[in-house]
Amino acid sequence: MMRRLAALAFAFGFLIAFCASALAHAYLVESSPSDGDLLKQAPAAVELVFNEPVEVISAARVDPAGSVERLEAGAERRARVRLSLPLDLAPGSHLVSWRVISQDGHTVAGSLVFSVGRASGERREDRRESTLALSALSAPLVGARFFLLAGLIFGVGAVVFQSLFAPVAQARRLALGALACGGLAAFASIGLQGADAHGQTLGALMDLAMWRSGLRLPQGVGAAVAMATVCVAVAALLVARVRGRGALAALALALATLALVWSGHARLWRPEALMPALVALHVASAIVWAGALAPLAIATGAAGFADALRRFSRFAPFIYATLAASGAGLATAQFLGPRDALETAWGVALAAKLALFAVVTLFAALNRWLYTRPALAGDAGVVALMRRSIRIEAMLALAILAVAACWRLAPPPTALGPPDQRAFQIHVHGAQAMASVTIRPARVGPVQIRIEPKAADLSPLRVQEVDVFLTPDAPGLAAIQRRARLVSGVNVWETESVIIPAAGTWRLRVDLLVDDFERARLDAVIVLQP
Repeated sequence: MMRRLAALAFAFGFLIAFCASALAHAYLVESSPSDGDLLKQAPAAVELVFNEPVEVISAARVDPAGSVERLEAGAERRARVRLSLPLDLAPGSHLVSWRVISQDGHTVAGSLVFSVGRASGERREDRRESTLALSALSAPLVGARFFLLAGLIFGVGAVVFQSLFAPVAQARRLALGALACGGLAAFASIGLQGADAHGQTLGALMDLAMWRSGLRLPQGVGAAVAMATVCVAVAALLVARVRGRGALAALALALATLALVWSGHARLWRPEALMPALVALHVASAIVWAGALAPLAIATGAAGFADALRRFSRFAPFIYATLAASGAGLATAQFLGPRDALETAWGVALAAKLALFAVVTLFAALNRWLYTRPALAGDAGVVALMRRSIRIEAMLALAILAVAACWRLAPPPTALGPPDQRAFQIHVHGAQAMASVTIRPARVGPVQIRIEPKAADLSPLRVQEVDVFLTPDAPGLAAIQRRARLVSGVNVWETESVIIPAAGTWRLRVDLLVDDFERARLDAVIVLQP
């Protein structure tokens, strides 16, 4: 009996060992060259050593230009596989991809990257990168930003003028129209910001989740404050009592300043202790000065024009000086960045804004030194010239706001990093999760990949593991795979240096291990420059 039990136990153990070996997948033990190697001379072949004999189904090489070449490996099954390479390998990084069948019949795929002479993307000092951050919703976002700026500045500015300098009945309709425009733009920008954060198009505005996500963003919070500003400003226009109107106008100015400061990026520039105050001064002075232009032009035909002009002229130089000084301080902060500001899209917009501001200053000086005194004396011809000049100032102010709205697409130089090191950022989405993925630099060669997992509502998502896969957009090629590491305990994950050998279209996949029972797969397509 004991012999039978021993024989049965031996047979059972042998069966388990056999099944275990049969079910084990093949895996790569070593390779020559190794993944990430930088070689002085091109190798004649790539040798792959597996833990068991395998049959090669396919093998291919992607060269630094992005061309795909199939590699021959022979049909026999063996543990050491030799993939012959061409003799004239170009300098740069090469991706070798393989697909094999292990003894249990399962297909196993893998890849490695090696570089000859230098990694792809290096020693290209003449490269010129775009410094625009474009998306499917770029145009609607810029339009919404422009109408929000124009609505708040000209609407709230008119309310402040009515309270501080002179009530102009004819300007009330203009103020109400500007405020309505700003309120609608603020409302629309909430959904647009949420949809843009999710990488969606205009059709996504029908999804309430986009609006909830928009309200979580600083721009969405600023838009909500802007809508409250519109309500307060309209109330100030409708209040009959002078004291109540003044209090509401002051509150509207404070809320409008807060809305525009909070929804802009300048408050986060360095030095962080100084920037919010500079932005607030710049925004408030722009509202008081630019917002007074339209009511002042309308008042030129009213009986109380002389009193209104006298009061405004008393404060205008101080307001304009504050506007210019705070703007100069904000611009100077960006010229201390790691790259030449004027070589960026932000710098081009700044140059356009400064040119327009110089022309506005010319007209403001013309009004101040040539027209004000004769207009106060009642010279009808000069009053007509002043009215035309003020209207031109108002149109130039609108042009400045249009340029400022374009900064929505132009990150400042301090956010771009050193030259040729700009990051590529994309939001990768799945059914239950998403992730913000940053690839730095935004080109081929050695890159670092940074992942910030998020829930569907854009709140931080805690995960246990993050794996990143990059696959050339060509059939039959295996992915470059890296496991990310958690950075300093925060909800940010980073990979070690990954070498992307060729420019063009790549399929990006991010696997998030949420817990022991849930794994989220996020897929996207990216295009990298040479």
